[in-house]
Amino acid sequence: MRLLSPAPARIDADLFKDLMSPDRLATYPRESRAFLRVDISIRSYWHALFDTVPKLLELSGPDGQAIFLPFMDWARENKLSFDWTFFLWVYKWLTQSQFHDQLSEELMLSMMSASASRWLGYDRDVDALGVVLGSTALDGAVVGWKMNSVYCRLEQVERLTFEEPLPPPDDFFGYFMTPSFELDHFPGWRPLPL
Repeated sequence: MRLLSPAPARIDADLFKDLMSPDRLATYPRESRAFLRVDISIRSYWHALFDTVPKLLELSGPDGQAIFLPFMDWARENKLSFDWTFFLWVYKWLTQSQFHDQLSEELMLSMMSASASRWLGYDRDVDALGVVLGSTALDGAVVGWKMNSVYCRLEQVERLTFEEPLPPPDDFFGYFMTPSFELDHFPGWRPLPL
């Protein structure tokens, strides 16, 4: 069994700028602890994206690198956080990429649903019971609902259409939070947080 290099141990804070940079991985010796830590971090983003929305691999090929590497560079340049908005940022990047002609409403709905699901897992705000996602390219909205009882319905993310359409967001995507399990108000679209 080969042991990792006894190179000076680095903590994540020392590696922070590289944890989202696939191109920085090559700057570390393959057998170093730093390489292993950065590689694991980058793989977690890859799997979060392509395991959740495998349809993206049909666009980019089986390794996903044609989407993943340029997106990660773009995200770093734009100082994006990879919170619940991660999938929305990927889709927004796709609209500006070589793949823009291959995008479909089905893929956009998958990405919006993935973001709403991620919000459900991340958000701890007791005043927000749902997140409503809208797009200039979509009639209606995608809504993620928190559980309202132990006997919750299976589909916590759904697409809704409205009798009276909501105005489109200012940017490609917008969102708002709802304080109840009914959509009885429209406070206006908020831009995605960076």
